[in-house]
Amino acid sequence: MARLYDDPGRALRYAKTIASDMVEYNKDALLKALKEDNVWEALEEQIRIGREEFNARVTPEIAQSNIYERALVEVLLYRMKDRLRSPIWDAE
Repeated sequence: MARLYDDPGRALRYAKTIASDMVEYNKDALLKALKEDNVWEALEEQIRIGREEFNARVTPEIAQSNIYERALVEVLLYRMKDRLRSPIWDAE
């Protein structure tokens, strides 16, 4: 069995890796979802699968935190801000 991440910093890096893979394998769907302001709905299945992978490799305490969600926001939204015009960015 793989060792569980119990350090929040390492868990965050792992979550960002999952989110980066999500971007890489779903780039067209993500770009379309950003334009239509429905990222969470459009990538719902991929986000769920990613969460399952994350939770399987971290301690229960880490799984109950918001680390996975923080990584998703940073990688799926914040890093894409300069690449694409979207109504999401206009809501500031």
